Amino acid sequence: MELNSLDEILEFALEREDAAYRLYLNAAKKTSNPSARKIFEELAEQEAGHKRIILKLDKEKIAEYTFVKVPDLGISAYLVDIPYHETMTYQEILVYAMKNEEKAYRFYQEAQKMTDEPELEQLLSMLANEEQKHKFRLESLYEEKVLTEM
Repeated sequence: MELNSLDEILEFALEREDAAYRLYLNAAKKTSNPSARKIFEELAEQEAGHKRIILKLDKEKIAEYTFVKVPDLGISAYLVDIPYHETMTYQEILVYAMKNEEKAYRFYQEAQKMTDEPELEQLLSMLANEEQKHKFRLESLYEEKVLTEM
């Protein structure tokens, strides 16, 4: 898919959010751990909310977006990328999701450098910021639920 227009970028972002939504929903259904199920359901709802936001985006809303400085815990940088499989553990799903958010962030950052259209730059920067927020949330969960229990 080429990302040369606002609509193409929004369509791509929508597909990514939908894939993440399905991943978390599937993980929630498969886990037997009630607290893990709750977290995955919350993450799925968060992704569904992002899909709704993307569907309502227009040039004015993109221009009014407020960027948030997101801390980087740097946890995903020390983790190995793992492929998705149906029997992933709670820890594996968090790692998989963190790495996906990290890749999405880098993708939008690189795509932003390739355009000189201010509207597209703003949209790509906004999407990168949102992915950074997702990664921070997942790294925080990993730190709280995995690293503290080791």
